[in-house]
Amino acid sequence: MNKILFNLVFFCLFFLFLDLYFWQALKSNFLFNLKSNQAAKIIYWVICLSTISIVIYGMINYQNPEASKHLIVIRAFIFSLYMAKLFACFPLLIDDLIRLFKWIVSLFSTSAPNLKNGTQGISRLSFLKNMSFLIGTFVFSVMSWGIIYGRFNFKKHQISLRLNKWPKGLDGFKIIQISDLHLGSFDSTKPIEEVVDMINNENADIIVFTGDMINNSYWEADEFIPYLSKLKAKHGKFSVLGNHDYGDYLGIDKNSESGMSLWKSNFNKMLKIHDKIGFDLLLNENRDMQINGHQFNLIGVENWGAGRFSKYGDFGKSIQGLDANKCNILLSHDPSHWGNEIINHPFPIELQLSGHTHGMQFGVELKNFKWSPAQLRYPQWAGLYSNDEKHVYVNRGLGHIGYAGRIGIYPEISVLNIYSKA
Repeated sequence: MNKILFNLVFFCLFFLFLDLYFWQALKSNFLFNLKSNQAAKIIYWVICLSTISIVIYGMINYQNPEASKHLIVIRAFIFSLYMAKLFACFPLLIDDLIRLFKWIVSLFSTSAPNLKNGTQGISRLSFLKNMSFLIGTFVFSVMSWGIIYGRFNFKKHQISLRLNKWPKGLDGFKIIQISDLHLGSFDSTKPIEEVVDMINNENADIIVFTGDMINNSYWEADEFIPYLSKLKAKHGKFSVLGNHDYGDYLGIDKNSESGMSLWKSNFNKMLKIHDKIGFDLLLNENRDMQINGHQFNLIGVENWGAGRFSKYGDFGKSIQGLDANKCNILLSHDPSHWGNEIINHPFPIELQLSGHTHGMQFGVELKNFKWSPAQLRYPQWAGLYSNDEKHVYVNRGLGHIGYAGRIGIYPEISVLNIYSKA
């Protein structure tokens, strides 16, 4: 709760500061003069204080199942508005620094007038004023587009992959991978219904889900169970947990007996949801997949993330009793697991399937070019990566968290067709 209170105070102060600074520039420097317009001033501050009130309400009720789901979209637009203000302030800040420099020069110059009222007597540069307006408008427009269209622009990514130990009799085996549903961030079940239809049209051999079904609490998934349970695959549906599935972001004190009891209750109910959907949840376990007389190993670890992320995953436990000579496919939510443990492990994993990064829900993807800020944190952040005969595929996620939108990096259904190299 202390963390929630700190975040609440921090964001409110930040938003107020941004609103104050932006008003100082807005009131006399854009397309019309607002300086003497009292009505405009009242409207501006009513909007600002209303948005801050919504932010406060949302943060206080972020774990209230009765809170309106429309807040998800409203908060996204508020976030977009403040991001627009933030970027619009950069040209204004440059302008203020120039004005400050001019004022300091005026204090020591005999030819320049001494400006006793500071920078108020120095007009802003028209170019920077207009640039500020254009940048703010552009940022808000793009982010609004990401909310309205981008977050539901579901894409199928078709991947053909050849593995050394893959049984030739299973060539063309189709694995559908989905990841990072974050069901608590949806304001309707309709997008999930669309996703289920898209997946079922592929006639998959198996479906795998690589974690983060929810944001924090098990109940976020309840209304989606009837639709997700309609997912169909010839040889089974399998899943692992992501960092959000444990309830570790609920602010529960697991060091106390009551806190641990509450945490376990939420976690156990989360596990039951996988069962209701029909997922075979792999908790540091493996499955000997025997299909039409051919075999491969499917392995699933609990979340293992580099840095501050939880490390419930136990790879050693998950591979107990397995034959290393078979093809081994690993489900592990966080792609950092591949680089930090799997790639150099003596037990051979030919393919790891991960999610987690979302591609930061923002970036650029062209035919031969791919960029996102996510790559500053994750060397493997979206798509296929290989190291000799070992591969990891990072799904871009189907859902969203934080900002209810996607720009350039769209929600993904991965369709992996597996072949033998022989």
